[in-house]
Amino acid sequence: MSGIFYKDKQSYLFGDYLYLYMRRILVIIIGLVFLSNLVSAQMSSSNGEVISPHGHIRVLLVFVEIVYPDGDKFPPGVNSEWKAGQYPEWANSLFEVSPGADPNALVSRFYRESSLGNFWVSGDILIDPDHPGRPFQFESTGRITPATIMKDAWEKGFTTLHSLPADSFDLWEDGKAGQVKLLKKAGEVLSFDHVMFIVRNSTYPSNLGGYASAGTIGRDVLTDTYSVFATNNISPLHILLHEFNHLLFGGNNQHCCGGNHIGSGPQMFLSFQGGWGMMGSANKSLLTCNAYDRFKLGWKPESNKYQISARDTLGFERLADFSPEDSVFDVMLVLRDFVTTGDAVRIKLPYLPDDEFPQYLWIENHTTQSMNGSPFDVFQYQYLDCIDNAAPGLYAYIQVSHEKTEGKSIFIGYADFIRPLPASGMYDVQWGDTMVQNPWCVNNAINYPFIRKEKFANPLSGNNVAEIMALDLNDDGVIGEKEKRLMDIEKIGSSYEYNLPYLGETEFAFNSSYKTSISIDDNPSAVNVLTLVNDDKDILNSGKPNNRVIYLNGISIEIIAENCPSPGDFLIRVRTNDHLVENDVRWCAPEIILPDMPEEYDLVIDKKVDLTIDFGQTPTRMDSVLVYEGRKYFTSPTYFRIMPGAKILMKKKARIILRNKSVLHIMEGAEIIMEDGAAIVPKDSSKVVNEGFIREVD
Repeated sequence: MSGIFYKDKQSYLFGDYLYLYMRRILVIIIGLVFLSNLVSAQMSSSNGEVISPHGHIRVLLVFVEIVYPDGDKFPPGVNSEWKAGQYPEWANSLFEVSPGADPNALVSRFYRESSLGNFWVSGDILIDPDHPGRPFQFESTGRITPATIMKDAWEKGFTTLHSLPADSFDLWEDGKAGQVKLLKKAGEVLSFDHVMFIVRNSTYPSNLGGYASAGTIGRDVLTDTYSVFATNNISPLHILLHEFNHLLFGGNNQHCCGGNHIGSGPQMFLSFQGGWGMMGSANKSLLTCNAYDRFKLGWKPESNKYQISARDTLGFERLADFSPEDSVFDVMLVLRDFVTTGDAVRIKLPYLPDDEFPQYLWIENHTTQSMNGSPFDVFQYQYLDCIDNAAPGLYAYIQVSHEKTEGKSIFIGYADFIRPLPASGMYDVQWGDTMVQNPWCVNNAINYPFIRKEKFANPLSGNNVAEIMALDLNDDGVIGEKEKRLMDIEKIGSSYEYNLPYLGETEFAFNSSYKTSISIDDNPSAVNVLTLVNDDKDILNSGKPNNRVIYLNGISIEIIAENCPSPGDFLIRVRTNDHLVENDVRWCAPEIILPDMPEEYDLVIDKKVDLTIDFGQTPTRMDSVLVYEGRKYFTSPTYFRIMPGAKILMKKKARIILRNKSVLHIMEGAEIIMEDGAAIVPKDSSKVVNEGFIREVD
């Protein structure tokens, strides 16, 4: 008995010890989880990835020329803006030395303007004390070694053009991604916040190329971050901004808005996207930031209550971040100039399943340089005669995913996640058979001309001119990442337009002189877009969280008045209950769903209007070629599904025309009500699957 008791006692004591030990581990685990959640809660995109997008940072700017052993590989031309042995003509046009009310230097102005005064970037030029009138000379066969240049400059005696002390370039502690960045304390080790090298004649980076790094350049002179850019002539402003912006937003998965390219990782769409925004680059149109950028970095006017807002008709700030799934709305808003006020509208697109990428429609009012004076509210190349000027008006785009601003996932996501929605619309783009040379616009490239025909309008799954289009160029049955074609020369009738519209065309803008609404029967439409995460292959095997179905909705944005109540302002109506198709429209996508929405009718086809459901020609997948009537398709015939509870009203003589193997599926509990003369017309091996109700009324 005692022995058993002893064992029990020993067992009990061991159990007690185990209990205490496990409790301690549990406490530690809970503590770690708490700390992890605390760190996660502290992580905010408004704190920036590497550099804080709030406050003031001063850049140390270093100009360099490479001294080649056998002579300059890139001797400057007669009209070069950067002559050998001299500073470039634009050397002082990049940075203001200190923050000021109205910066003129372009980098300082860009960040002051984009941030609405929340972020100041100034800079000064590092001078070679032995030769103050020329850039640093670096002996090499094509590359510079930043650490060597900085060490030599430090040993010679730190000197800047405006005689600023070294610690005035070290205002911040080196922080962690997404966490609050702290100001530098007196007496801490000197580490320059950002050193920027611009080289006249390097082989790497090549002309107008560059890179940025989050780290130190070496052991002798410390840096938190640095960047290197190259130019044989003009200012590398655009690539400079793009790379510096990486330090705010994160890695290559943040590429968007005309900044994505081959080899930068998985992307959301088959075609490369253009548009505008801080992570845009060579293929962007407007040079401004976009409202998503400001949302992500927490930039808003100090007087504003909401991060995303506009004004009501009385001039009061109104939250303009809408979610139709939460409520039905029908509101009048005033959108003032986006660049100077920050006004914008964001609408979460409804009915997408929770396990798919969320999507958001953004609207901005760009009054352009002609009204707001911004040197950035222009198309990138509009100073050339062949490029359209940016027109004042509303500019639209769809953001896919990347919606998190707090927590561990703020810098996670796939690239090319913003798709512009130009007012010029979406099409099954056709191509000419003969290559044409672009004789004078930006370059002399030879390319196939593209053709936009109204009969091939495709607002749900087509391409727009702001994209670099994905095609099976080598006809091997697979669309590889490198198989892209620019829409730079347009054939209109028998003539050619050499205006590179992918870099911007006047018809990007919605305004009273061109197009005044985005709604269910417009091109473009206010529905979600199809995604296909790819990186020279279908990364997710076309599975979720990809958006592979078009969900119709009642969202409508309509211009009610222009220059109202003030010059440049737009009075707009934003609502979720616009289900009227009053224009002939052609819908194409592998699958289209009409959900059961709150209103009595989920789709109303007006009198004598034709809704055509057709086989689209724009690729929606990378492989699995389907041959139809002798042509290869990288998509499927359209399957239009009317969900249970959904109702369609077809008014007098309205028609639903099914073409090219399309299917109209009226599910159980769904209903189509047809007034006198209305008809459903299947053609070309199309069919109707009726499990619901089709009812004729007088």
